[in-house]
Amino acid sequence: GWFSSKSEGVANTSTTPLLILMSMFALILMSTTLNLILHQAASSNLDSSLTNNLHLRAPAFTATANKVKVSTPKTAVILLFGVPKHFRLVWTSYMKNIVQRNPLMKFEVYMHMYSDLSQQPFSNARNDEISTNLDSPDDIRAILDEAEAEGIPTMLTTSSQSIFDKSELLSWIQQSDTSFFPNYIFTTLQNVFRQGNSLREAFFCYQKYNTNHWNDNHHVYIFARSDTFLMSPVDIPSEIGVGSVDVIIPSWHSWDGYNDRFAVAGPDAAKVYATRVEGYKEAILARRSHPEPEDEPFKNAETLLKIWLDEYKLNVTEHEDDWAWALLRLRANGKIQFRDLE
Repeated sequence: GWFSSKSEGVANTSTTPLLILMSMFALILMSTTLNLILHQAASSNLDSSLTNNLHLRAPAFTATANKVKVSTPKTAVILLFGVPKHFRLVWTSYMKNIVQRNPLMKFEVYMHMYSDLSQQPFSNARNDEISTNLDSPDDIRAILDEAEAEGIPTMLTTSSQSIFDKSELLSWIQQSDTSFFPNYIFTTLQNVFRQGNSLREAFFCYQKYNTNHWNDNHHVYIFARSDTFLMSPVDIPSEIGVGSVDVIIPSWHSWDGYNDRFAVAGPDAAKVYATRVEGYKEAILARRSHPEPEDEPFKNAETLLKIWLDEYKLNVTEHEDDWAWALLRLRANGKIQFRDLE
């Protein structure tokens, strides 16, 4: 199958050049001719390879399992978080497969990024990213300004990762906490909370500028990373709406928990989803304070997300189509994560 059940926690830095993987993807979907596949394989340009394959999409999704129904959403709020990588490609895919796919919706975009990461060479050995360059806030703002010109309100908020690392929001983590995650090193666990904080900051930015109607039932919330290329169309449920406590997520790469890379949520569910990092902290501190011999490891961030969402009894719907909402994680070194095409 396309997606496998390998453990997310196991470090796997092997990547395959994007031009080869895109051809593999095209072959799997059988959405193009052999000549096109060979043409893409011959391409050495990262941008054109991804952009030209935007049409290689998996089946669209129309929600049918929402239990809590409200009025048809009028506004879709896209919340982008994490470390932007090749963001022009990322945003192009979101425009194509979310915004343009849902012409009857009004869109707003709120994004958070750490402003200091682009000020020096960026490295992440786990992803085989060594001394690479990242998009700066100015780069991101220029891309979002293009969306503004098309009538899509956008807001970029930034903060310093180095300051966050020293704050009580992250400094509480101990090296010994990695014992709860058999395949996580300390830096990986830190990155889970750095990303979770970025998600929370994007949502707080939205709340700040929408104090009177952020929980309006006519709104639907789309959570997406700023380093993933969306290969599949996202059809926002329009006839039966998205319930206030509904969360719709991909079914792939759940790793015994819930996929944490993409979600569509109703107002009440969005608040819980956006503050998931707080639940992660609660779970780790509880395990640290009252360890039990029979306790199973958390395994990964996906299992922490499942614990958090289930605690609030949200109506979580995993997409019934294993190929829906396909995402490719782009790496700063110009490659993609190989496991995303398995």
